Amino acid sequence: MTTDNRVLKALALLVSILALTMALAACTSDDPDPTPTRAPDTQAPAATPTPSDTGDGAAPAPTPTAMMMEEAPYGGIVNFSTRADPPLGWDVSRSGTISILQPGGSIFGMGNMIKQCWDDGASICPGLATEWSSNDERTTWTFTLRDNVYWHDGVQLTAAGVKFWLDLMVFGVTVGQDARRPANWDFVPWVESVEAPDDLTVVIHLKSPVFDFDQLLAIDNQIIQHPQHLMEPEIQAGNVNVTPLDIGLIGLGPFYLEEYRPGSVIKVRRFDQYYLSDENGNQLPYLDGIDFYVTPDQSGMDTAFRTGRLDATARGGGFQLTPEREAAILSSFSPGEVTILEMGQSSFIPLAFNSLRESPVKDVRVRRAIHLWLDREELIQVTFGGFAKRVGMFDPDTAWATPGLMDTPGWSTETKAADREQAKALLAEAGYPDGFDLEYMCRRLWVHMCEPVAGQLEALGISIDLQLVDDATRASRILEGAFDMQHGGATVAVPSEYFSTIASASTNTAAESKHDDPKVDEFFVRLAAAPTIEERVEIAREMEQYFAVENVYSAPLYTENTHTVVREYIKGIQVPVDNYRRNLDFATVWLDK
Repeated sequence: MTTDNRVLKALALLVSILALTMALAACTSDDPDPTPTRAPDTQAPAATPTPSDTGDGAAPAPTPTAMMMEEAPYGGIVNFSTRADPPLGWDVSRSGTISILQPGGSIFGMGNMIKQCWDDGASICPGLATEWSSNDERTTWTFTLRDNVYWHDGVQLTAAGVKFWLDLMVFGVTVGQDARRPANWDFVPWVESVEAPDDLTVVIHLKSPVFDFDQLLAIDNQIIQHPQHLMEPEIQAGNVNVTPLDIGLIGLGPFYLEEYRPGSVIKVRRFDQYYLSDENGNQLPYLDGIDFYVTPDQSGMDTAFRTGRLDATARGGGFQLTPEREAAILSSFSPGEVTILEMGQSSFIPLAFNSLRESPVKDVRVRRAIHLWLDREELIQVTFGGFAKRVGMFDPDTAWATPGLMDTPGWSTETKAADREQAKALLAEAGYPDGFDLEYMCRRLWVHMCEPVAGQLEALGISIDLQLVDDATRASRILEGAFDMQHGGATVAVPSEYFSTIASASTNTAAESKHDDPKVDEFFVRLAAAPTIEERVEIAREMEQYFAVENVYSAPLYTENTHTVVREYIKGIQVPVDNYRRNLDFATVWLDK
């Protein structure tokens, strides 16, 4: 593959600057003219999700009107489930887990100045900004903020507060000997500087052109939850790693925190100064509040729903319904009493290898052998009862994916016997005819996914040391590269979003797979410089082939279908059609009883 001088120059710039970016854990318009994007100041309750009318992503999708109400259905408190206490101080810049987002979206809102549209994650909608635009070169992006956004303690959000948040996320901060790392977000590496020329204008200058920068910025879990007036004094006093929990979970969302009892319940209540209204001018949110009950056991959650203690089940790995659990719940109710919410894909789950550590998976032949050996269809049946599908780095039903990839060795169900013979031959060629010992790090919440994988690899002769860890330990060990193989997960709408999980260790120490291949970084430089969707598709397919097939730095497995259940009187949930981690502010939810 050849690369022109512009790309090489940009790659050199990226690699040199991204060495400083150490982190824990919406297609854009193809029209090169930087047309300003405007948005209504409304958010109506959702009906059935429909595709955005703005296929190029340059403007927000039209607000749904099927459920518009002249009289707002105010009142009521609903009981939702969340699978675990939010880890890492509730800080989404440290972890984008649904365990933070499920209750946290209602407190902090979703997205930041802009966000993914409720019905189309590949399109961009307004958040805290009412319009945005770029210069011709796509190196400077300007955002105009709303003038009615308030933190829950009554302090108004201004451009200076957004600049504080961006600077903290992009550059981190150092006070004395203490340092806070930048966030591990895909827009972060491209930012050169941020300006706030007045109270409502934010200007972001980039190091080089990024044609889909607005889409990278709009990702819904990149939430503003660091109020300058509360966090800056803490940081200046030396508490550089202050978290949202440390300062009382003061947010910008439709609900404020009333009570948090770890291991029990998170109670949020209606914030009367929330900035959004529906199309009839009724201020959101409609509900008086939400009680999120921490239900770490899926069977206990199902029982609580059936017996009326919960109005909806939780989202997230291990808690989405399987066919058996779904059937058991439906059999407990009369037709029409409950509604199953189906959300297409969740995270793209791979086995992520550490090819920098001295272990057998440092050898590409071993990684290829594991890729060929794994029976993904069997894993899907055992783990999810069939509620999942085989994937590469991208959903095979999208334009990004390599055509026919699911019919190739490793993924194909037709060639599995031959694939497994080849896997054994590769292990023997690598010097492991009798197998070897291997550490396998797994989030405790994902044990149901990891155990079937471990069982299949044991059959290949690999003796698995399955190590179950909490989120904080996992994030720390990923940073340190203290693992041989781990169960990873990436939630992506566009290829550029893979930077945070697959870039080289030299540019991103928080990446879930560990390698030092500059050619992988080069793909992200090329994606950023590509002005059209067609060019990005071609690059994405090259990246998938190079990363997942030729070098197997990760072995993609599957993406889980997300099924949750709500009672029929819960209305207005904006069901995401593409990613269960979105639309979690619940501002449009109302009670029909």
